[in-house]
Amino acid sequence: MRTHWLPVAILLGSMAWIGGAAVADNDCSNASPAEARALMHKAAADLESLGPEKAFASFMDPDGDYFPRDLYVFVVDLDGRMWVNGAFPQAIGSNAIDAVDNKGRRYIEEMLRIARARGEGEVEYMWINPCTGEYTDKITFFKRVGNFVVAVGAYRAA
Repeated sequence: MRTHWLPVAILLGSMAWIGGAAVADNDCSNASPAEARALMHKAAADLESLGPEKAFASFMDPDGDYFPRDLYVFVVDLDGRMWVNGAFPQAIGSNAIDAVDNKGRRYIEEMLRIARARGEGEVEYMWINPCTGEYTDKITFFKRVGNFVVAVGAYRAA
């Protein structure tokens, strides 16, 4: 039997975020898809230039540049292992390859398939907004950097 870490990760992560722990300025307004794409490109460039150790620490620093409004960075490797997750840090180290949204979409698997084939892209799915605790439509932009896929998603305004 396969264990599913996702429901616990969602609950714990959203509680931590709603409490303000992950947002330095506590502005949880909806960022635009363009802002999410720009942050993803910034994170990918930092990973390329700084390497995983420094970049990952930067991505997880709540006082740094990677938590504007409702955005956060997450990073998985090509096998689906979670290396960074700004909103759900308890998911780090788990394998997210089988993650599904509440409509059954296997968005991590799709993201990895596209990243292997084209290097970068976008995927749409429903995910828990860490600011509201509600499932919301989300578009995530991602880019492959070596064996990693760097991603940032924008939640649709309700």
